[in-house]
Amino acid sequence: MANSKNYNTEGRAALLRFLSEHPDCQFSVDQLCLALNGDPERGKSSIYRRLSQLCEAQTVRKFRNEQTGCNVFQYVGRGCDCDNHFHEKCVRCGRIEHLDCHASADFFQHLLKEHGFEVYCGQSILYGLCAACRGKGDAAHA
Repeated sequence: MANSKNYNTEGRAALLRFLSEHPDCQFSVDQLCLALNGDPERGKSSIYRRLSQLCEAQTVRKFRNEQTGCNVFQYVGRGCDCDNHFHEKCVRCGRIEHLDCHASADFFQHLLKEHGFEVYCGQSILYGLCAACRGKGDAAHA
């Protein structure tokens, strides 16, 4: 019998399609239920189950939103090396980007060697203003 984790159901496909169409955004389960089912309470257990499977497959990444205290999910696609780079999140527009550059590795090594601090990059988000929002002015009041 086939493992249910590998089933490509219509619900799983819809969730994956929605997340992949918004790769720079993070969504709570309530937000995903609302977007996919029209109701923030409808289908929660199915969404949780599908998200768990997608996180296991490393197609979706789970983050903790410290402001709300809940978990949020973001599409990362296949082959994303999130464990080896930071993520940056704009506090104004909410856009999230992978900060995949060589300087990240240098900074990780500096923190480890000089400060004895090991960074878990997959969960590391730097907060600030993206270039587009900075260009709109009033950067000091995000």
